[in-house]
Amino acid sequence: MIKVMVVDDDHLVRKGFIAMMPWREHNLEVVGEAGNGKKALEFLENNQVDLLITDLAMPVMSGIDLMRCVKERYRDISMVVLTFHQDFELIQEALRLGALDYMTKVELEHEQMDEILRRIVGKMQEQHVRTRETKAEIQGIPTFAEEDEGPYSPEVKASIWKAVDIIHQEFQNELLLPDIAKRVNMSRSYFSRCFRDIAGKTFNDYIREVRVNHAKVLLCQKGKTISWIATQAGYPNEKYFSKVFRELTGMLPGEYRKSHS
Repeated sequence: MIKVMVVDDDHLVRKGFIAMMPWREHNLEVVGEAGNGKKALEFLENNQVDLLITDLAMPVMSGIDLMRCVKERYRDISMVVLTFHQDFELIQEALRLGALDYMTKVELEHEQMDEILRRIVGKMQEQHVRTRETKAEIQGIPTFAEEDEGPYSPEVKASIWKAVDIIHQEFQNELLLPDIAKRVNMSRSYFSRCFRDIAGKTFNDYIREVRVNHAKVLLCQKGKTISWIATQAGYPNEKYFSKVFRELTGMLPGEYRKSHS
């Protein structure tokens, strides 16, 4: 089992998050929790943790400071950010510190727990593949000696999760399947099939979901127009954005905003 620690200063959010996520279905087990970075480090000194899920804005010691310490002291621990407000500067800093991914608390309200955990575990597998390959190269063992995992090789899985990373980082830009396939050194048709099987949905559906999830977060903030939010979510056309949003959520953006105000 992958051992998980959850760090969030909001007691109710932390307990609710731990209770509602389908951990065991993804071979995960929550072994610890804390309300700030300092308490988390105290736990890590005496307990094994494979995955740290942390909020960013916390008293005593922030999530960013916690991640800096973990990167320095516990290099084998994978890290994921859990946040409510999408402060892109903080999230970018977290990614620079080695965060595999980030999830918003708004995402969790819309029954996407399975997809989130599947994505995180996939990225952990990719990270472990890269680590093994690096060690193999240092010991003089050819990387092709690694055993394949499942129907696809570790190299293919790594390429697909690299594409997923590109989507999450560049969803505000135009993303075309042939271009992304080329960037991860795969043919268009093979990439399309592998992406669907490994990520759990088609390339275009995945992009739409990432963009709409981002729009949901922005819609919960006051003072932002639907047109501005559409642009920030990667849709320069407000009408098309509204159409896609309704297809995925059953509501128009304005209706969603009212229901979450």
